[in-house]
Amino acid sequence: MTHFLHFNIDTLLLQHNCNHLIVVGYMNQHLVARQFEDLLTEYGLNNHVNFPTHISGSSLDPVITDLPEEVITCLPLGMVGSSDHSAVLTTISTTVVRDEATARVNWL
Repeated sequence: MTHFLHFNIDTLLLQHNCNHLIVVGYMNQHLVARQFEDLLTEYGLNNHVNFPTHISGSSLDPVITDLPEEVITCLPLGMVGSSDHSAVLTTISTTVVRDEATARVNWL
């Protein structure tokens, strides 16, 4: 899993001019905990899911991003259907970058 993420993150960052990076999904990161933590450190990412997402009490569904904590919120929504995973609601607060106002004089 971590090799796949390294390769694809590197590819995306080289091909696109992205301001931020978000990776979500069912990752079973507990199976490769050390490599997962190294990946987060290498790319300056944080896992914003700090609650269990699986019926076993494990957190298997991370939301990893370089966005600051104050703009991203992750909440558990509970089990969906027959799944043994809890859905994760992720909210990202964004602002629109606007040009500075320019003073103008209008002549009639």
